[in-house]
Amino acid sequence: MWSLLIILGAAMTAFAQMQSPTSNIVGKTFDRFVTIWFENTDYSMAAGDPNFQYLAKLGITLTSYVAITHPSQPNYVAAVGGSTHGIKAKGVSWGVYGEDSPYSGFQGNYVNQENGKNDVRKHNPVISYDSVTTNTDRLAQTKNFTMFDQDLAKNNLPQWMFITPNMTNDGHDSSVTVAGNFVRSFVEPLLSNPHFMKRTLVLISKTNPFSSPRLEDLADKFAAFDETESYSSDNKVFSLLLGDVVPASAHGTTSSSSYNHYSQMATVEQNWDLENLGLGDKDAAAFY
Repeated sequence: MWSLLIILGAAMTAFAQMQSPTSNIVGKTFDRFVTIWFENTDYSMAAGDPNFQYLAKLGITLTSYVAITHPSQPNYVAAVGGSTHGIKAKGVSWGVYGEDSPYSGFQGNYVNQENGKNDVRKHNPVISYDSVTTNTDRLAQTKNFTMFDQDLAKNNLPQWMFITPNMTNDGHDSSVTVAGNFVRSFVEPLLSNPHFMKRTLVLISKTNPFSSPRLEDLADKFAAFDETESYSSDNKVFSLLLGDVVPASAHGTTSSSSYNHYSQMATVEQNWDLENLGLGDKDAAAFY
């Protein structure tokens, strides 16, 4: 049975030709949602890194954002939890970009023999769902950074994106310093790229319930760590909201409202009028 499953999985991957679907489904507060995740770093360590500090001055720091659990993979699964399936029904385009994934639709672990910057299955959240791995069209929307660069240049980026650096640049196999250097070099150019900044929101921030969203509570890019390094801590993770919907008056500010990884689902669901899954997303606070 296991051999058959492996063969079927390999076959699905082999036929997963890269796709770059686009859409223009207008949301209540943002039209694009982007999440970038980093690994296993305590809040104080990340907050003290000069590159994360630099980006914090360009957006909003969420000081009470907590991960769901330990270890990493359940947090990745919780963050999407079927959101891609709901947005598909709504017509919202989506894609996952793994930095050193060897090819579109890859479902395994990849050891990079050239530079040691490896890619792991558990950091691609949608691969944990059979509704993706058994569908070649959906598999084709899990790509690498080479394809991200091409999609960006051609103005073919989807409206919902999950971006995961390799195991070195996400801080897992290195340090917060390496992660900080990467995130600034990767994100800073995007913040002024018109192909990227189109009412982009990686995670919408709901600090208080409003009848209508406030711009100072929003961000079109979200950068977060998946969990803390110390299992004994409260699992508070350093998280930022950035983007062209964040007014200059909100740059460098903080929000102490309580959020967790389920808030990502709640945010997407509310923005595009999707039904909740009745699970962790049902009671999670959205980012606006």
